Order: sequence, then structure tokens, then C-alpha cells
Amino acid sequence: HVEPGVNIARGRNIAIHHARASIIAVTDGGCRPEPHWLAELIQPLLDGPEFGAVTGGRRVVSANRFELYAGLLSTSGNAADEKERVFHGRNSAFRKKVWQAVGGYPEWLYTAEDTLFAQRAKALGCRVAFAQNAVVSWRPRPTLRKLAKQYFLYGRGTGRIGMAAPKVARYHLRNHFIWILALLLSPFFPWLLVVVLGAFTYVYRTLLRPAVERVKTDHPGPWTSLYVSLIVTVRSIANNVGQLYGHWEYLHADSFRRNLELYRLGSWRMEGLGSER
Repeated sequence: HVEPGVNIARGRNIAIHHARASIIAVTDGGCRPEPHWLAELIQPLLDGPEFGAVTGGRRVVSANRFELYAGLLSTSGNAADEKERVFHGRNSAFRKKVWQAVGGYPEWLYTAEDTLFAQRAKALGCRVAFAQNAVVSWRPRPTLRKLAKQYFLYGRGTGRIGMAAPKVARYHLRNHFIWILALLLSPFFPWLLVVVLGAFTYVYRTLLRPAVERVKTDHPGPWTSLYVSLIVTVRSIANNVGQLYGHWEYLHADSFRRNLELYRLGSWRMEGLGSER
């Protein structure tokens, strides 16, 4: 079945609607499942009827130092506490009846559709297992511009589903704004270099250094601090701008709030597919 022009959520809903299997496995474009991925991924659901979904692991594949550090900073482990465990579109499986109960992926979202889908599933009592050996290989964005766009869209999606923290976003953006503006004006007002030093030192201690120290544990070297600081700074600015933009859309675009309320109430319906309840 081919339906051109659809977004990720709509494409997944169409595919799952036509699937005859009782267990659905999903991954993202650009990811490469490793050998035995599918068998390892669905095994917890075959062994444990109490689980409604399962999440796997991922391995970073990089072509250069920038991609390596970007991947390391984007990789987080699965929570040992099942209550904190999530499953996303990059590497997960779930029972089709979970998809039916949730009402499908939210098609009005371009990003964060898998986050909202998983939230709704867990709110309905879906338990999530972890398949450690179900691994997909994943290559990060190769340039700062593409990385910034990715995290802007992530932040925008978070804002659109009401998960943004505007005060936190404004706090980080204010700190970045101070040292960047002072740096740009320092050729005309040299005394501003003191402000740059103070503001950036604060940003480094509170935001950048924890990331640098985490990566340096396994990848020591002179380039670690530079690459990690650059990547985290760009991600932080892009993501927080995206959150504020998405939050603005959430507040001012009635369709987002209405669809979100219907989705969380279980009243949203996939266009042309039915609920299959």
C-alpha cells in the first residue's frame, strides 16, 4: 500500500492498520537493525503476556569525531525502573491491541508523535519490557546545522504536546544570550570580555561540564571538551527555541490543544481508518 505525502504518524497508522500480525515492530528511517533484531525484540512479548510493549537498544555508528560525540550525547540507557521506561519509534514493538486502545499515532504531530503515543499507552496500563539484545545501529546528523534542525523539531514537538518547560527554556536561552551578545559587542566595548568570561563560565559549569565529564570517562582526549561543548551548546539553543515556539503554537493554535485533549481522552480517531476497537 502506498499513500504519498503523509507524515510519520499517518504512515505508521496506515501500515499498522493493514498489518495482520498481533505484534507490531517499528524502527526509524536511517536505522539499521542488527542480526536477530526482530526475534530478540518480540521475545519479551511472547514470553510475558503482562507486557504490552518492549523497547530495545541502539548502537552509534559514526563517520567522524563530530558524529561520534553527537551520538554519545544522544544515547541514554533504558530505565531500570519499569515505571520510568519508555518506548519510541526508533526501536520498539507493541501489541496491535495497544495501538487500537490508544487510537493510533497522533497524526497532527510532525515530531513527538511516538512520545505521545507511548505516554497514552502507559496511561492505559501498558507495561514496557526491555530487550537488551535487540539493537539498531544509528548514525547521528553529520553537521551542526542538521543537528540544530533536529533538536529544534524535537523541542517544537515537545511544546506542541504541552510538555515544554517555558521557564527552563527561557532561563537557558537568557544565559546563552548574555555571553553571545557580550562576545559580539566586545570588539567595540572590550570590558564586555569580563561579562563573556563570567557568563560562559557559569554556562560551562551548569550545562556543559557534566556532559564533558560523562563523555570523557570513556573517550578521553584533547578534543572531547571542544566537541562536546559545541554540540551541547547548539543543541541547547535549538531545542529551547523549539520548545518556546511549540509552546506558543500549543497556546495559540486551537487545533493542537483540541486534538491533544481528544487524544488523551481516547476520543481522537484516525482519518479514514477507524478505531478498530
